[in-house]
Amino acid sequence: MSNEGQKPQQSEEVDLGQLFKVIGRGFEKLFKFIASIFIGLYKLLIALLAHFYKNIISYGAAIIIGFAAGFALDVNSDKSYGANMFVETNFNSARQVYENVKQLHQLTLDEDSIRLAAILNIKPSQAVKLKGFFINPSIDENQVAEMYSEFYLKLDSLSRTEMTYDRYVNSLTATNYPIHQIGVTATDKSLFKTIEPGVKHKLIDNPYLENLVLANKRNLEMEEAALRSQIRKTDSLANEYLKIRINESRKEPVQGSGTNLYMAGDSDSNGLLVDESKVIEKRLDLEELRREVNLRKAQEFGVINIVAGFPETGYDTRTWTDKKKFVLPLLLFGLTLAVFAFLGLGKFLKQQSKI
Repeated sequence: MSNEGQKPQQSEEVDLGQLFKVIGRGFEKLFKFIASIFIGLYKLLIALLAHFYKNIISYGAAIIIGFAAGFALDVNSDKSYGANMFVETNFNSARQVYENVKQLHQLTLDEDSIRLAAILNIKPSQAVKLKGFFINPSIDENQVAEMYSEFYLKLDSLSRTEMTYDRYVNSLTATNYPIHQIGVTATDKSLFKTIEPGVKHKLIDNPYLENLVLANKRNLEMEEAALRSQIRKTDSLANEYLKIRINESRKEPVQGSGTNLYMAGDSDSNGLLVDESKVIEKRLDLEELRREVNLRKAQEFGVINIVAGFPETGYDTRTWTDKKKFVLPLLLFGLTLAVFAFLGLGKFLKQQSKI
């Protein structure tokens, strides 16, 4: 009985021992595989270092020649300068602004310096130095949130359930944003301020938009004149109420007698004299409206508002990939490496063919 009870236990110990041996061999193979990778990388690194050391003169010559040639090309080639102007569009004029900028850019691509000079009111010799015009919306997340809030309030209850913020943002196009960045590239860093008046005039070149500006200007002037007239009448009314209150204060109070003045709609004022402070508050409200009109006159003065004009001089827009003194050495180094790799491959194939 005791011998039969020990056999299953010994069998289980044998199975566990074999399992641990299998797991151990698996880890051993894994570690050997990882070690072989590092050993292979190490051998490859040593082989590359040995190759570069053996041919250091060839690679050094390629780098020196490439740097010298690239430096000479950089010195003799024109530098590229850039500058940006930020504009705010009024009266839904963004589409016209984008079309006009595209036209200016196409003229630079066509190298039509005569027409470009006529549009920007500059010399053809200056227009030749212009290399491109670009425009993109200037996106401010806070401003987009305000735009969404204003749009959301105009929707009905059903549309509000469907129009989410992400859906609204995805529906926006470049012309929906109020402020836009206009970039210009040129080979003359002092040319940007010179072309600013011509660029501005070209952007607003649309009779319909110009008529809208004039009509809006007349409407704002009429609104301001009406507010001034109301302010004068309010001042006169406040002065009269003040005079009446002063006169009433000089009289001896008599029970049940006196002059009572009521504002329109104040029939339940229980016989109290009108409070001229209400008239003064009305005047303050009118002054606030007048300030808003003055602000609108400044903001809607033209088809576009120049939020930030071109700087006096442009800045170098080239990256290291645009500089030949960096690019040519890399190209010659890569070409030299490709030549040695091709020669090495030829030797290897020749040896394999002899086997």
